[in-house]
Amino acid sequence: MAPVTFQLSQEQNKLKMVLAADLVRRGASILQEPCPRCGAVQIRYKGKVYCTNEDDLESLLNPSLEKEAIVHEKVEEPKPVAAPSQATDSLRKMLEEKLNNLSRQLESTTDPVEQTRILDLMSKYLETLEKAKKV
Repeated sequence: MAPVTFQLSQEQNKLKMVLAADLVRRGASILQEPCPRCGAVQIRYKGKVYCTNEDDLESLLNPSLEKEAIVHEKVEEPKPVAAPSQATDSLRKMLEEKLNNLSRQLESTTDPVEQTRILDLMSKYLETLEKAKKV
C-alpha cells in the first residue's frame, strides 16, 4: 500500500518541525521507521508513537487543548542505538587500525605524491581520534 501524502503549507511544515523539536527537547525520540500511512517522521513520546505530519503535536505540548492526538500503533521496535561510549570506543579502535595500516603503507612507498596523500589522511584520522577521546 503506497503512503498517503498530505500537502502542508510551508508555514505548517515549519510549525510541525518546531513542535517536533520541542518534543525531542522534552524527551521524545525520533524513530527510524517512517509513518506507515504517509511516510513522515515518527516520534515516540511518553511511550506512544506519533506521526509528525498527521498527529496534533501541539496538544501534546499543551494538554489544555481539547484536540486529541491520534496515536499510531507501534509498527516495529526501534533499532537500538549503540551507547555513546560503545560507539566512541569502536570509532577509536577503527581509527587506530587505519592509522597502523597507513603507517605501513607510508613506510613502503617512495612516491612523494602518495606519501603526501597518506600523511593528509593520517592527519585527518588523528584529528578525529583526538575529538573522539574528548567525548
